[in-house]
Amino acid sequence: MNWQHLFLPHKETHKKAHLISWHGLLIYILLFMLLQVGFSIFAQFKPGVLGIDARIDQKKVIELTNLERQKAGLLPVTESLSLDTAAAAKAANMFQENYWAHFAPSGKTPWDFMQGAGYKFSYAGENLAKNFYTSEDVVNAWVASPSHKENIINSKYREIGIAVVDGVLNGQKTTLVVQMFGTTQALAQAPTVSVGGQKIVLPQNENQTFTAEAPQFVASANTQKISPGVVDPYLVYKTFGVGVLSLVGVLLVVDFMVLRRQGVYRLSSHHFANLSFLAAGVVTLIGMHPGVVL
Repeated sequence: MNWQHLFLPHKETHKKAHLISWHGLLIYILLFMLLQVGFSIFAQFKPGVLGIDARIDQKKVIELTNLERQKAGLLPVTESLSLDTAAAAKAANMFQENYWAHFAPSGKTPWDFMQGAGYKFSYAGENLAKNFYTSEDVVNAWVASPSHKENIINSKYREIGIAVVDGVLNGQKTTLVVQMFGTTQALAQAPTVSVGGQKIVLPQNENQTFTAEAPQFVASANTQKISPGVVDPYLVYKTFGVGVLSLVGVLLVVDFMVLRRQGVYRLSSHHFANLSFLAAGVVTLIGMHPGVVL
């Protein structure tokens, strides 16, 4: 195969360069999939090397949360050390049991951690986030989600606890943010917890017995060894995507110039396919972000 045909249209047949043909587009997609698989395998053999280097501040998250409540005409929530402890225990447990959910594989619930910290509540709620870069990113993502925003602007809540904890989750360095809300006032006949957009009413005795689990989980959060040299998969994906789109864009321009010079340029289904690929790629890159809320 003539290597020029990878980048330039064929002089005789006027076929497009191979790198902007359907085969080329399939190769880009395959390379992206191989990159994902490669990262997954690498994370299992070298846990903690891949991950996000976050800059999230616990106090800033509380400040931004109260700003959203102020916009909704609500009173601010005050920081509770007990809820801070409960949130830290929940984050540590997620690393310990290697899960990303409101409920642990072992059966532990959000209110178990609140009870473990000695927090007796009438109303409570939990928001989770992972792999965001900044405090603003975290709160903006919660606000963009109706169920998470409902927790943030819930008028029943009086207190808040935040934990920002680094650890290794599924082989990757991960920054978990746990946000817990609550009120100790007797506003309800039975304790109510809001998790994942669902309100769960607990039996009266569910909020009476406290355990000593929280200190144990908090201690375990600080024992994970996190590699200082973190490779950010998100930036690699984005760099790869920008590189591919730039290459396709340049080759389309070259294709246009060469065929126009030969006097045979015309629009075809291939051009529309390439332009669609470029448009989809740009939209994907703009919408890409590593963070997830739950």
